[in-house]
Amino acid sequence: MFKALILIDNDSVEYSLNLIELIHRLAGDEVAYVYGLGINLSGEVKGLDAMIRVNIPMNQQKDSRIFTDIIEQVHKKYQFDSIIILATDFGRMIAPRLAMRLEVGLVADITDVEVDKRGRKLIRPAFSGNIMAKIVCESSPIMASVHPNVFHADELTSEPEIINFIPTELKASTIEVLDILENEQDTIDIREADVLVSAGGGFTKPIDELKVLAEKLNGIVAVSKRLVDCKKAPREIQVGQSGKTVSPSLYIALGIYGSTQHIEGLKNVKEIISVNTDLGAPMNYLANLVVHGDATIFAEKLRARLQE
Repeated sequence: MFKALILIDNDSVEYSLNLIELIHRLAGDEVAYVYGLGINLSGEVKGLDAMIRVNIPMNQQKDSRIFTDIIEQVHKKYQFDSIIILATDFGRMIAPRLAMRLEVGLVADITDVEVDKRGRKLIRPAFSGNIMAKIVCESSPIMASVHPNVFHADELTSEPEIINFIPTELKASTIEVLDILENEQDTIDIREADVLVSAGGGFTKPIDELKVLAEKLNGIVAVSKRLVDCKKAPREIQVGQSGKTVSPSLYIALGIYGSTQHIEGLKNVKEIISVNTDLGAPMNYLANLVVHGDATIFAEKLRARLQE
């Protein structure tokens, strides 16, 4: 039996549960038994084989050291073959701490898995997204972090076994909560959008000028890494391995070349329209429709047509 643990992110429960698909693929021919670890998690979850619940004081809830201690204690009791953590900002603090504590390697931001005669392999972009590296995992537990929305589990309906776990000898948290501020931005996460109008280096106008076009299509604006690196757009709307993984029904790529880093951020996209002056751009080979031309002019003309 292949025993695996998923740390359930309280703010991204659905994305965490999607990692069940990853574990079943990683198990290969073995039967997978999937545990979830919920720390101060409210509500029910489905699809897991077992749900380990831990309650701690609220001032410890954002302390990555406390989470590391808890996961280490849970692992010592159940001896998992793999531990998977969602690569959120908080998850990225926990994963390397835990790997060092357990003295195992960590493969960060994986996009796929493969199991063959050589063993279990975790796949991730390397060399700035120019190649895909296959990393053979020989240590146990296999540890990996995964971007939200990379994997998608089938309909989750099964009720898990509930295990209440009480950790011992936790250190006092040094984190003090000074204030809690609500996010005043009324924006949709690009991972939830059904239509994305995405700009790359070939779009030369300010990004704000795409908002009208996106609204006419009932979508929102996204960008490639190049525009974020040039400080023309915030990282919150970046598509790609170092940004967010998206699955819209329609993806309009305006002047996006299509590096491996960017393409890895596209999962289960139904329709892609690529507008580019370079017919050899990799994005064109993914697209259902290719427009050979200037992305800025195309966007302006499409907006004008929709406004008519």
